[in-house]
Amino acid sequence: MLSTIILNWNRAHLLRQCVESYLATVGDDFELMIVDNASTDGSGDYLRRLEATRSIRVIYLLENIGGEAFNFVVPLTRGDFIHLSENDQIFLPGWREHVVGAFAAFADLGQLSLFSDTPTDDEAWEPKPSHLRFSRGKILYEAPDNIGTSSILRAGLFRDNGVTISNVSGVRLKLPDDGKLSRDVRAAGYWCAFSDRYYVRNAGHEPAEFDRDPGYYAENYASKPLVGIAGWHARIEELSKRPKIARASLAFPEHEPVPEKTPFPVNGMPARLWSMFDAQSAETEVLDLLLVLTRLVKPAHVVETGTWLGLSACAIARGLVANGFGDLTTLEVDPEAHRAAAAAIAGYGLDAVIEARLVSSLEFTPDRHYDMAVLDSEPDLLIPEFHRLRPWLNDGAVVVCRRTAPQFPQVIGDLRALIGEGALTGIDFPTPRGVFVGRVGARAAE
Repeated sequence: MLSTIILNWNRAHLLRQCVESYLATVGDDFELMIVDNASTDGSGDYLRRLEATRSIRVIYLLENIGGEAFNFVVPLTRGDFIHLSENDQIFLPGWREHVVGAFAAFADLGQLSLFSDTPTDDEAWEPKPSHLRFSRGKILYEAPDNIGTSSILRAGLFRDNGVTISNVSGVRLKLPDDGKLSRDVRAAGYWCAFSDRYYVRNAGHEPAEFDRDPGYYAENYASKPLVGIAGWHARIEELSKRPKIARASLAFPEHEPVPEKTPFPVNGMPARLWSMFDAQSAETEVLDLLLVLTRLVKPAHVVETGTWLGLSACAIARGLVANGFGDLTTLEVDPEAHRAAAAAIAGYGLDAVIEARLVSSLEFTPDRHYDMAVLDSEPDLLIPEFHRLRPWLNDGAVVVCRRTAPQFPQVIGDLRALIGEGALTGIDFPTPRGVFVGRVGARAAE
């Protein structure tokens, strides 16, 4: 059961959107409570009408006590998970299923944000540090710092570990101390995570909302010493100068990519100008390149090392299907990734074209010669993999290598060595993670 508590202080128009989107998407087995921090903007009228028509409990406070208002409601909850939400969240379809899947996949997950660590194209916000974690086909991004107050937590953290919500000290507005909340979660032996994408719209960080009530947000940011008014204005200016990107995929038109999360710029341009599906699969643009390259060179047989979740394999396979012939053998050593990839391949209806093998690339013995190879497993395996597969690579076969950006010096060095010995020729394309496209050199005459 999910117990959701929405914290409200003014912003009645956002509260209405928040509640309506929640009720339209939450599904079954939930309880919704709203605590109002002595709002003066008509929120009370809306909440009383809501109480009269829906099974929702509202707690009206006589004064604004900030984030600590959550503590009045948490003891009233009955759910296995407690969902804290501020009133500027607009819930998107699929968020509840994501929550269930995330906590089922990670037994030691304590706190989950419905935000990604990388802002959307509509937010005046900044990226947050994280690293990818994977279990049972589910990707989350572990945060070393806080993930915000709006989040889902295991109820035992409150009932058994005594976690409570505090306000930030020393500021005028009584803002919830989200940093302390995440520290308390980690102190209890759990970890905190951002989601793989946004499952809510974070309306309170969008410029249109700032313009609607600039006084409210100026007061809010004045109470955030780490950002302040100057930092808030800088975020808005950065967003105004950002190109309007069409987030779409040629290889996977049925899915919407998200901004690339690599922190390093590419030729002076921010990495977020590119797109991704996750932080380990190839960038969306590189997946599109694999599809187009397959259409272009018409390979009969393709081999790939490092299947991961199968996106690059499926992009190539869609090119093979469009060509009307060809097959792909993809190799993965991790059993969980292999299972997830096999499910994705079957889901796309490409299992007749792709043979997904659970085997080390260095132990794999081919039964055919290849016209194209994608070398995409561990960065330190490029040279061993190439020499292992070289007897089965046709002279002139196309070779694609990823992770050739400056943050991967091992791959860069090994690629230069192969080029230096005449084993490969080609060109490196600057992307956030880097991609090399080349051809196999002819074998020396015996």
